[in-house]
Amino acid sequence: MEDDTAQSVLIGQEAVTYNWDGQAAGFMHGFKRYLGTESQRTMARVGQRSFTAHDAAVLFLRELIGTIEDQFGEQVTDVTIATPSGFYETYRAELRQIVRRLNHPSWWGRLWARLRGRTRVITFRTVDEPVAAALGYGVDVGRPTTLVAFDFGGGSMEAAVVRSYGSEVVETGRADVLAKQAVQIGGTDVDRWILEKFVPRALHDWPEWDVALNWEAERVKLLASAGSEGTFTFRNETYGKLDYQGLHQLLADQGLYGRIRELLEALLVELRDRHGVGPDEIDDVILEGGSTLLPEVRNVVGDVLGREKVREWLPFEAVARGACVFARGARVEDFIYHDYALRVMPDGEQDAEYELLIPGGTSYPTADDFTTRYYAAGFDGQQHINLFICEVGRLAGRRVDWEDRVNGTQFFVPDTPGARAFCVCLNEADPALPLNPPGRGTAPRLRVTYAVDENRWLCVTVHDLQRKVDLHVRHPVVKLR
Repeated sequence: MEDDTAQSVLIGQEAVTYNWDGQAAGFMHGFKRYLGTESQRTMARVGQRSFTAHDAAVLFLRELIGTIEDQFGEQVTDVTIATPSGFYETYRAELRQIVRRLNHPSWWGRLWARLRGRTRVITFRTVDEPVAAALGYGVDVGRPTTLVAFDFGGGSMEAAVVRSYGSEVVETGRADVLAKQAVQIGGTDVDRWILEKFVPRALHDWPEWDVALNWEAERVKLLASAGSEGTFTFRNETYGKLDYQGLHQLLADQGLYGRIRELLEALLVELRDRHGVGPDEIDDVILEGGSTLLPEVRNVVGDVLGREKVREWLPFEAVARGACVFARGARVEDFIYHDYALRVMPDGEQDAEYELLIPGGTSYPTADDFTTRYYAAGFDGQQHINLFICEVGRLAGRRVDWEDRVNGTQFFVPDTPGARAFCVCLNEADPALPLNPPGRGTAPRLRVTYAVDENRWLCVTVHDLQRKVDLHVRHPVVKLR
């Protein structure tokens, strides 16, 4: 990066691409963590000029705002920045100072603004990251809420218990942090484990190959996490393959899942000892950071804190989306994020299919007859029918592609172990619906209507068409996220 008189500064992916070999002069990363404690820490040098963490933040925000203005042809007049839980007030003070500097730039900045035909006055506000993430996930922080924000990114893993107290958090973006735990383990460690698994140690010691090797490890990690198979190649040599199950086993062998459990159990102990709050009083669990997409991470978190409390995967956009919601007045619309489906077991040895019932994005409460299905007995003499409701998550952050059928329903058939892992049955322990007398023939036997109530419960009304009686009326089955 260059100083304020520079005509060009690269940020984001462009800067990373420019530093493809790890040797780019003036490349700065990781400056965010120093803003609140060592804002004058030198992060890079270009020629005779040193650049601090404060300088890097100024350049980054200046270029980001300029890019937005160029793309949309409008001035940016409002900036809302999400701040990590536990960061000190000095961090917010640094951000305020940076925005003031953008509002009152140097002589070169004022000249540059005149040449572009723009001057700007920016309104600045901050919102705690867990609050922003909660808003992005659709949690109503306008009422008292206790939530856990589990943040697993590239360099660290942390979890915080945050409590909001109604209208105050809507106005200030602040919430109380009741407990917090963190460990220095992240996605870069997973990249290193993959590298150590496939690449001879001798190659690790070549500095000019370090960046390229780590990029390849990250690429393979992303493919395996999404349920595909990644082939580790470097300099036209193939070193091995990694799929979802292989990555799952690697993470287990390295003790990652144990570290997650230890972190969350320590968080619950701190919460109980300091505030007398038990795990049953936690309302929601939200996931942040790309490493939450690693195999089984979400399920491990759910095993400790309750799977029914874990919200939809929005690891890359929840904070940004929530900051926008906060900026416009923190008005939350209640809707379901994940797709929910009925698990159908075809005849023979074919894999399970999933029939869509409640698509993601559905506002609730719904009408009582939101979805209606008719079910026949699978064979003569059948005495029970199960309604297995499954949550169908996103594959590497992307919704699944539902296939249209001629009967008007939509199905999804996962074709890899990784894809099947994203389809979680929520009520396997529920009793089956009785058929008395037993089923016979192929005519529909049960009419089932599905609806979502005001508390996000999926409710069913089950009518026996042969006996002409209701077996259930608005019976709550599972709580949706």
